[in-house]
Amino acid sequence: MNKPQLDEAMRIARDPNRDLLQVDLTTLEGYGLPGFKPVSVTIEMVAAMIRWQCIQLNGEIDAEEFDQLVNVFRHKVTIIGT
Repeated sequence: MNKPQLDEAMRIARDPNRDLLQVDLTTLEGYGLPGFKPVSVTIEMVAAMIRWQCIQLNGEIDAEEFDQLVNVFRHKVTIIGT
């Protein structure tokens, strides 16, 4: 996953008009564990995971959680369908 893809996922995640509730996140389950294998996912899946893991109730980003997500996704997530 590269910087422009991450920026797009963040834009989607922060868009209150974008419904991500139906996005299946099972492929990304356990992404923080050492045995997590590289996966190919859609940009919407990354956005939904960012929203689930990193966006606080006040709408701000939990920077520590976001950094952890980015460190894993940079090396183990490939975006498909772009």
